[in-house]
Amino acid sequence: MRILRVIRPVVLFAGWIAIAQPLCAQERESVILKAMKDEMKRTMTDAKYEGHDKPFYISYGINDRHVFSAHATLGALVRSDMFQSRNKSVRLLVGNYTFNDESLDNNLTSPPNANDLSVPLDDDYYGIRRALWASTDVVYKGAAQKYKKHQLTLKEENKKLEDLPHREFATVPVVTKIDFAKPLNLGQERWNNYVKELSAVFKSFPDIEGSAAALTITYGDEYFVNSEGTTIVKPFTTVYLQCGAYMETEKGEPFFDNLVRYARTPEELPSLADMKAEVEKMARKLITAKDNVALEEEYNGPVLFLGPAVAEVFSNAFFSYRDNLVASNTLASTMDRSEGSSGMDAKVGKLFIDNTFTVTARTSLQKFNNISLLGSYDIDDEGVVPQENLVLIEKGILKNQLNDRSLTKTGQVANGHASGPGVLEISTSNGQSTQALKQALIDAAKKDGLEFALIARKISSGGDGVPEIYKVNLETGKEELLRSARMGSGGLKNLKRVPAVGKEKQVVNLPTSGGNLVSFIVPDALLLDNMDAAPLRIPYQEENKIYISSPLKN
Repeated sequence: MRILRVIRPVVLFAGWIAIAQPLCAQERESVILKAMKDEMKRTMTDAKYEGHDKPFYISYGINDRHVFSAHATLGALVRSDMFQSRNKSVRLLVGNYTFNDESLDNNLTSPPNANDLSVPLDDDYYGIRRALWASTDVVYKGAAQKYKKHQLTLKEENKKLEDLPHREFATVPVVTKIDFAKPLNLGQERWNNYVKELSAVFKSFPDIEGSAAALTITYGDEYFVNSEGTTIVKPFTTVYLQCGAYMETEKGEPFFDNLVRYARTPEELPSLADMKAEVEKMARKLITAKDNVALEEEYNGPVLFLGPAVAEVFSNAFFSYRDNLVASNTLASTMDRSEGSSGMDAKVGKLFIDNTFTVTARTSLQKFNNISLLGSYDIDDEGVVPQENLVLIEKGILKNQLNDRSLTKTGQVANGHASGPGVLEISTSNGQSTQALKQALIDAAKKDGLEFALIARKISSGGDGVPEIYKVNLETGKEELLRSARMGSGGLKNLKRVPAVGKEKQVVNLPTSGGNLVSFIVPDALLLDNMDAAPLRIPYQEENKIYISSPLKN
């Protein structure tokens, strides 16, 4: 999901500032939105570059955000910051929807420019216009030159556009939605205390060498306008909480764990009492894990995935490989039509994963079983409304991919997913109880002649601590948490034939590599064959070993 031909300046920090109540909607619209619209209109009318074409499309985006962050350790506040930032995006196309400056090239971003101007933090009408103008001037020059180059390429090669791998820009309906953020009475002191109290839990565990709690709350408005007439103002709030702890074995081997929680608003975070109980549970588990056995050799066999690990398996299979549910916008070369392409267009209509699964993009769905779906959105970064209940895989057969407005294959349509996958629901037709799946795991391990089986409750979770993998006794069913083990989350090949799947559904919010969250509605259990696990060896240096004990131990 890329915003093309974008200049993104370095975020500027406003330092220590009070949380200001937002201006009324009408006042802000008369400044930020008016400045964006007026500068866009002027550019569409007055843009002139001798010997080159005028732009046919422009879009402007401004992200106006406030960020509160607090960091504490052992009950003491280490840092508490509040800052504001505004960044911009500019996209400009020269040519037409079918053939333009983005059609024949994979280099779609403009380089940084020393003369670029940051968006002012004040609602300064001309300051905002000048910031947009400075970026637009650079982007227009590059786009006009590239379009002229593309025209010469077609002429020199004496080919029609359809004879070359090319990118088109989809036409979409005009959308108008203006919804400003409501005033947020954050209450810094309350959340400073929340973080301090969580970090203080670790004072009761002197064997833990390092610990901390951190909270980040980001809120504000996103502005988007384009020359087609689309006007969007939408509020956003994201909350990220992390509590982490670190210790060493007697040999000096490091190991750690993290608790990570995401929320749509601060009020949706767990209560202080509930969160303290979770932190204490994590600390006790970490202390106990110090004496747990480690996986000593590589494992290949059946693995039962439970809880968040199920979503991690699907996330890795659907979004981490070449065969991706997000459509590739990378053009193939004229010599090799498969180069840079996911090849997924050839797989449409064919069996993609086990026929027990149906995968549906429900991007605008905000809650499931009263749990917030933090990846949801109703309009994407290009001002397109996501297609509702878009079936991507039906009974194992690939039907569609997630697309933005840049189309590289015949049959692709813009379905409103420039902001990422959003919300994915994975349904199954033959779910079983978790108890039945555990017995199936044990039976499969015995059949393979293994001495034990594995259950994975956490693989990586985007930095959410170390993997949580359990060794299962094949005779008693007893589970033992392994201190050091890493689990491969597999890929599409592991989903071609699935022995068993859970019947209950759960919600898991996971971060993507781009920083956005994806919400998964997935079964609560998943049994897979032929999975790999190996010892987790975290490098450490002898000189970093702790020789003087923590003062908490005294």
